Amino acid sequence: MNRQPAGRALDDYGVANLSPLALRPNHKHDEYSLDRTMNGIVQDEIRYDETSGATPTLRSPQVDLKDPIQVHLLTETALLDSQGFEILSQEEVDELKKQAELLSQRVESTRSNLAIQCKYRDAAASMARLGQGGGADDNESQESERERIECERKCDELASELLELEKRLLIPHRKIVEHTAAILQLTHKASKKKASQQNGQSLSGIPGSPESLYTYSHGRNSLDQMGDETYFDDSSGYQLDGMERARKNAIEIPLKSPIREQNQIRVELDRLREENTQLRGQTDGLLQKLQGFNTSLRETIVRFNPEVNDGYDEPPEISSIPDTKLEDLLKSQTEYLESGLVAVQAEQEYFAGGNQIGERIETINLQLRDLLMMSDPHYTPTTIPSESDVNGQMAYLEKSIRSVDSQLARANSSSSGANSETGPVLTGLWESIQRGFSEAKKRKDDHRRARAEKGLPEDDDDASDDEGFDTAEPYSLEAFADRVQWMHAQSLTLRDQKYVLKRQIKQQRELNNKSDAEKDEELARKQEDLEQSQEMLSRAEQSATDAQRMLSDAMKELEDARTAAADTVDAAEASVQKREDRIIELEEALAAAQDSLASAERDLSAARSGTSGTEEKIADMTAQMTAVAQARKAADERIKELETELAQVTAQMTAVAQTKKAADERVKELETELAQVTAQVTALTKERKTADGTTKELEKKLLDMTAQVEAVTQEKKTAHETSKKLEKELAENSTQVAAVAKERKKTDENTKKLEKKVADMTAQVAALTQQTKTADETTKELKKELAAKTKQFRVKDDEVDQLNMTIAELKTEVTIARAELDGAYGSRAERAAEVAAIKQSSESLKLQNQVDRLKKELSATVEELEGVTRETIGSEKEKADVEAKLDEALAARTSLETELQKARDKMAKLQEELDGERLKIRTDGARPGAGASMLSERFRATMREERKKFQEDLREERTRCRKLEEELSRLKRSQGPGKSPLSPR
Repeated sequence: MNRQPAGRALDDYGVANLSPLALRPNHKHDEYSLDRTMNGIVQDEIRYDETSGATPTLRSPQVDLKDPIQVHLLTETALLDSQGFEILSQEEVDELKKQAELLSQRVESTRSNLAIQCKYRDAAASMARLGQGGGADDNESQESERERIECERKCDELASELLELEKRLLIPHRKIVEHTAAILQLTHKASKKKASQQNGQSLSGIPGSPESLYTYSHGRNSLDQMGDETYFDDSSGYQLDGMERARKNAIEIPLKSPIREQNQIRVELDRLREENTQLRGQTDGLLQKLQGFNTSLRETIVRFNPEVNDGYDEPPEISSIPDTKLEDLLKSQTEYLESGLVAVQAEQEYFAGGNQIGERIETINLQLRDLLMMSDPHYTPTTIPSESDVNGQMAYLEKSIRSVDSQLARANSSSSGANSETGPVLTGLWESIQRGFSEAKKRKDDHRRARAEKGLPEDDDDASDDEGFDTAEPYSLEAFADRVQWMHAQSLTLRDQKYVLKRQIKQQRELNNKSDAEKDEELARKQEDLEQSQEMLSRAEQSATDAQRMLSDAMKELEDARTAAADTVDAAEASVQKREDRIIELEEALAAAQDSLASAERDLSAARSGTSGTEEKIADMTAQMTAVAQARKAADERIKELETELAQVTAQMTAVAQTKKAADERVKELETELAQVTAQVTALTKERKTADGTTKELEKKLLDMTAQVEAVTQEKKTAHETSKKLEKELAENSTQVAAVAKERKKTDENTKKLEKKVADMTAQVAALTQQTKTADETTKELKKELAAKTKQFRVKDDEVDQLNMTIAELKTEVTIARAELDGAYGSRAERAAEVAAIKQSSESLKLQNQVDRLKKELSATVEELEGVTRETIGSEKEKADVEAKLDEALAARTSLETELQKARDKMAKLQEELDGERLKIRTDGARPGAGASMLSERFRATMREERKKFQEDLREERTRCRKLEEELSRLKRSQGPGKSPLSPR
């Protein structure tokens, strides 16, 4: 493979001699295509079936599509070979097609570049041969040889790149073709023949005669027989001309083939075994997942109530019952899952009334206290714990129940004479209980009316089980016993709910602590990424400054070289013109002298050949010969002088040529430096563009965070105003305790909203961090400027969280204090009667001091929030400064691009002027190699035109790519970071 033709160098891509076709601009070299054909990359020549109608069918000349046996064998082989091919999704197929299209475009572009470089290489090789054969200067020969070597190197690089691209292009093409073959193999359907009517076909669906050519099923994983209506029904399949006529032939079906039937059975058995293995593996995986789900469900049920549910049944093990059927295993796992879900639902319903525990316990305790005070005049009531102290409430309730039990025991142990006194006592207890229920119901009605007046919706927490009791029901022993039993059951239920609530509160606190730690860690990572990006952006700006300085230096040196070259060329041209005029005059004088000498020689010959002459004529001839000899001697001396002058002029021209060569080398160096600077400027422009996009995104995130901070500040102000209202209502009327509790709930909801917003901000910060990582080499300085702001916002967030916690604690203390007041002074009427007596007591003073302290802390909180607002305004000003800096950077980038374009224009103009000056130098037409020099100059002019055209095409291609990149970036920004515009819809 890749054998090199004889008479050609190993690194030669073209023909040995330059053919006329190679000099044409539209001629494309076929040497590399020959090499690609040897490597097996180029496809074979497309062959069509001329008899297939309007739509030609690709086929080999050895294929006879009219032979049903051959077509059937090919179909069977294709279906068998395509069983292992992978079937892709529509999105994957679209992605492969896009990839193949992009690679095809790159292949075409590289191929055109290779054709152009092959032309350059062949022309350079021709110039090198002309220079060697024409006796040109060594410098020109070496330059031509260098150009030839450089062109060959470029051709080698482009050939390697083209080969690699074509190999890469084969991968998506192969995957698409395999996907297409797999789809066709899966959907292929053979005609269905009745087993009982056709040549004794067996019941298993496998034919017993050569008619199997038309009854095999080619489904991938199915034994179903397909219908006749879909056999080769697709227009893109084989177009079998004359198939119907061939089927009517009496000898169309060959003899039975037992080997084929055995192979068919073996293939079906292997396929069924493979399907069984796959299904077994999937079922085992499903069982494992179900067992894992059941284990997790049991752990959840146990966590609901560890004391009660600790003995909950374990999920059935798979390994412990190997002889059980698969359906029994699945049934046992699903039944366990259903029972677990029912248990979880029951636990959730059981704990749904947890919000009413405190209020119910307080109501029951009030009723029991009134009952005991009415039944026992010597009973001294103790302070009822606060609503939040569930343990204290339960202990008070148990103590009251024990007191009731002791009184009932004393009542039962009394004599029959005392039984007459039991009736009034029980009646008094009954009235006390009824009165307690009435007061509780009245408080709830007042609370509902207050909410209705404020326009708030009805609170579902106000509903309780004691609303079903009739407060006007007369006393009876049965009713009294039922009421006491209900109170006892409520106490037990509330105690269980208290335990569950304590456990849930503990779990919630652990989760909150964990989320705070994760948030701090995420903010620390974000700070580090911002600092790194700022450093990289600073380095990029420094590189842009250095590149601009290098560009200005290169332009200055180029201008100096241009001026010096222009002066030298002008002086050399003037000197050469003078010497050429002098040479022309001397050549004319020499020609005249030679003419005179020739005429004299002719006269002398005529005189010698004459038969008669005189001595005078001889003397005249002698004098003339002497004069001619002197003239010739003078002419020879003059010729020597002219040759000396010509040598001097040649030396001067050589010096001028060397000077021009040095100037050309300097120009090439400057072009190289300019190309490097251009590449650096392009890279910096791209980096700046990426930095601009990232900066806009960061500014948008900063605005969102600022708006969120303002919303938090507004909510804190609202909470502060609400706290003031609550304090006023506490001083005016103690009946607003329920409203305070509701306000506390609203504050808790606000706190939850704030926590949700903080979580959203954390998610946004995470997304921002992910985007920042992609631009970690371009956004350093911007992130350094935003680092301080992010740090300030983090500090403010911490302060806001701390303030939230402080406010929650303060409100909790206020609620506890109010609950303690209610428990210490009984019902509303009793509190109203006792308020005047305890205003000057120590407890009242302590409560007032606590209220004052809360007011001071709330005032301090408001001041801190005002400070946060002021700092936010300062951050907005700093953001405006950053935007101004970004605008300046954009203006600097625009000016840099303008200067770069000017430098390119100057470079092109300088190149044209240098080429023009190079072409102005005249050479002696009589010296050897003049034709080669003229051909070399013409070739260089042609090469300049081709190079200029190639550079223009390359510039247009870069401009088009830049526009496409900008459009792609704009589409990405418009659609957001979650979705790519190239993803299939």
